[in-house]
Amino acid sequence: MKKKILITGSSGFLGQLAIDRYKEDYDLVLLDLYSTNKNNFYQIDVSEFDKLDQIITKEKPNIIFHFASEIFDTHNKKKIYRTNVTGSHNVYKSAVKNNVDKLIFPSTFSLFEKDYDYLINETEPTSCKNFYGVTKSEIERFLLSSNSNLNISIFRCPVIVDKSRAHRLGVLFEFLKDNCTLWILGNGSNKLQFVSASDLFDAIDISLNIKGKNVYNIGCEKVESMKETFEYLIEKTGSKSKIRYFNKSLGLYFLNILSFLRLINFIDYHNKILVSNIVLDISHIKKDLNFLPKKNTAELLLEAHNYYVDNFNDNQKKGQAIKPKMGFFKIIKLISRII
Repeated sequence: MKKKILITGSSGFLGQLAIDRYKEDYDLVLLDLYSTNKNNFYQIDVSEFDKLDQIITKEKPNIIFHFASEIFDTHNKKKIYRTNVTGSHNVYKSAVKNNVDKLIFPSTFSLFEKDYDYLINETEPTSCKNFYGVTKSEIERFLLSSNSNLNISIFRCPVIVDKSRAHRLGVLFEFLKDNCTLWILGNGSNKLQFVSASDLFDAIDISLNIKGKNVYNIGCEKVESMKETFEYLIEKTGSKSKIRYFNKSLGLYFLNILSFLRLINFIDYHNKILVSNIVLDISHIKKDLNFLPKKNTAELLLEAHNYYVDNFNDNQKKGQAIKPKMGFFKIIKLISRII
């Protein structure tokens, strides 16, 4: 008899990938705010406990993948809190009530918002000011300190990359595709970590048999600098783009103004990580789960770029696979083509 996985946020990026990965070996129960024609689907807001609990009581899943989350694109803090905090409390409460064996919760490296000159391990104090990171941190603390027999695995993820997920990376890919100048704020020595979605699900698979409450950093082991990554992409894609450098402080000032005016699809946090070192230490997950990432950061971006160029169009409908809204970047792109 197949085990049953209940997936919240099943219409989102991770939810869709999870359906494709687990539909043959598990019975799936799908929950999301947005309607779909998939089998065994419930349209529900996880912040509504009674409705959520009725479904979990009825379906009796063995495992819950709690992927429902409001992200940076949501400017409504009440909505972010309701989904990320209240919703997560509800999932936990109903899981315990209905004797669910395992809860998988993806967290984020957005817990950290400084420029780190060392690898960040699982005991590092959080430094986030962005509200998304604050809500994830609150739920991490709640889950890890909870007193129940529910087995919980938390995965702190950097930017999750899959070939089907462009989103903000699509801005970079558009510049590469059209041979535009790639701008770096500062000297480009800072490093930004990514993780392959397939690597994340490999780690989730292993963790399903791990007892207790655990938090794991996950990400690429080899993380190239911003400059090295751009150079690699230019070489491998055959782009005629050139790299140019812009004063870091002045560049951040302009980006923050554009973000404040909502002329670009970035917030202050996105602007900060463009100039910061934020790399998670993955030694714990390597030891505990025998996990080894398959690709480095530059290779993941190249794969995503190639898929983007071959497949993306203006008809993408929703979710994080949508083609990016260029906004003011259209003007920057135009200028970059002639510089």
